[in-house]
Amino acid sequence: RDWVGKEGYKGIAVAMAAAAVTRRVDLKEHKDAGAALKELHEKGELADIEECTVEYAQHVTDEALRVLSGSTRLTSLNLNACQDYTDQGLAELAKTCTGLTTLNLYWNVNIGDDGVSKIVHANPSLTSLNLSGCKGITDLGASKVAHSCRKLVHLDLTRCVSLTNPGLEELAKNCTDLVELRFYACGYVGNTGVTALLSHLRRIRVLDLCGSKEITDDGINAIRYGGVKELRKLNLGWCVKLGDGTLQAISEGCPNLQYLYLLGNTNMTTEGLQSVSKGCPALCGLDICGLSKVQDRSSAAMTALFPNLTLLAKLGAAPYYDDEDPDEQVHWHAPHNTG
Repeated sequence: RDWVGKEGYKGIAVAMAAAAVTRRVDLKEHKDAGAALKELHEKGELADIEECTVEYAQHVTDEALRVLSGSTRLTSLNLNACQDYTDQGLAELAKTCTGLTTLNLYWNVNIGDDGVSKIVHANPSLTSLNLSGCKGITDLGASKVAHSCRKLVHLDLTRCVSLTNPGLEELAKNCTDLVELRFYACGYVGNTGVTALLSHLRRIRVLDLCGSKEITDDGINAIRYGGVKELRKLNLGWCVKLGDGTLQAISEGCPNLQYLYLLGNTNMTTEGLQSVSKGCPALCGLDICGLSKVQDRSSAAMTALFPNLTLLAKLGAAPYYDDEDPDEQVHWHAPHNTG
């Protein structure tokens, strides 16, 4: 059933699918989600819910998470952009919510290693975890994730700015089922961390290293040994120490690559792109914005190198393209329209 309260917020929605019942609370963008959760709790509507979304809602405090902790059947919890709770709230959840498979904590600067460590330790079945923008997370928290959540498939550590090589090494060794890993704008990550990822994550399909300014060709070199053959999307934008050695390694080790992002890497040349064209025949999306040493960046030149190219960015900053997310804003052009 769909339940709508007097304040106009969505409440419990029970959907039938393949004879399974999913009970879901959706309070996305609610102006007082804390009060809404309390009202639902008092009516006994939270006890059996399996999914809860309070994304971008207001007043999701530690007390609200304490109320939500009574929902012991939760498998999916979305707290994206809720910034009113702290580690204490996560600790309350961890006491009773132990069946989570999906947890989204995007953009909360008030939480850190302590709260994250408790919630991941309590939920070893997590397969998807979003910690993007949680700047209080350090290698300690990443290590706890690695040792607690070995079933992880999707992990987002974007702008976890204190993350360094030891944290990535622990993730690489323990979370070997990862298919998608993003650590955009983690500027202290270097060669040893990236080498560990490329050596252990044999199922990886999406890897975002954008802004890893300390990585050199030596760090990417491990890619040439065939450990990441399933890789489809690789973001190396603003990895400013990379050059043609990286492109040669990609050509040797990524035969299924479809999207490659090289924004801002001024050491890469036409010869490097030529090597990619020989080893990555399926490439259909390419970002060469800022590659000043590539003399001819015209659509004609790029499609000559990459016959399957359908998306080309060459003039200005383009976002990380995800063809599986129709809501993502994309500023690419079809090559025949870019001149």
